[in-house]
Amino acid sequence: MGGFTANRSVVGIMNEFTFLADAWRGDHRDVLDLAVRLAATPCGPLHSTHISPDRALAAHLSAVEP
Repeated sequence: MGGFTANRSVVGIMNEFTFLADAWRGDHRDVLDLAVRLAATPCGPLHSTHISPDRALAAHLSAVEP
């Protein structure tokens, strides 16, 4: 049984990533390569800040480093 979320934006991004992963899977046999490509994908919820998950992660890591 699936879970529920009140944030339809998250569901939309998850669906988009699933679609993109299926489309790009032929080009990227390595799961890590596919993950890196997906991480660079612009995401609506991140549009006002870092645009893509890889940039958001880099910003977070640079903010928490001593």
